[in-house]
Amino acid sequence: MVASDEEQIERLRDWWSEHGRTVIAGVALGVAGIVGWYGWQGWQENRVASAAVAFAELEQLARAESGSEVVELAQTVATTHDGTSYTSLAWLLGAGAAVENNDLKTAAAYLERARESSDRAQLVATADLRLARVRWAQGKHQAALEILQGPPAGFAGLFAELRGDILADQGDLVAARSAYEQARRSAANNQLLEMKLDSLPPAQGGDS
Repeated sequence: MVASDEEQIERLRDWWSEHGRTVIAGVALGVAGIVGWYGWQGWQENRVASAAVAFAELEQLARAESGSEVVELAQTVATTHDGTSYTSLAWLLGAGAAVENNDLKTAAAYLERARESSDRAQLVATADLRLARVRWAQGKHQAALEILQGPPAGFAGLFAELRGDILADQGDLVAARSAYEQARRSAANNQLLEMKLDSLPPAQGGDS
């Protein structure tokens, strides 16, 4: 039997009376979730845009100055915009300014922060190379060599060549030659590397 229009309306009223609040609550939660998501997305975009502007100002200052102002502003940019892709870049730039000021302690600290704040292998490897050079300049040869262990893909030659430089400075010429030869296998036609190899005594058993 087909219900009359009045009966269908009455049933709808009964159903709404029983379930209406739940439906309204569900819709409200759904709307709130959508609004919250877009709000978070907007906040993230504004945060990244703000970090980009701050880093551009840091770069501009670095091109004009090389003093402590760059080092200080780099720290401000990195800490204020922590968690963005510009954090590690600011630490790297500040470390470079610190090296120019011969402030190796600050440079090392900034480079440590740069590698800790990035999940990009290439950027971490760049920080490691620079940190190893700073440790070497500080006379911490072993610490520098430890940093250069296990290079990521694409950095084997650069890591090996720097190991050779440090080992040669220590007077371990056999190990230095081995490191340079490893670097040669990763980077062909490196004239400076060939000069470094030529400056070493011949390997036992003849030239390599």
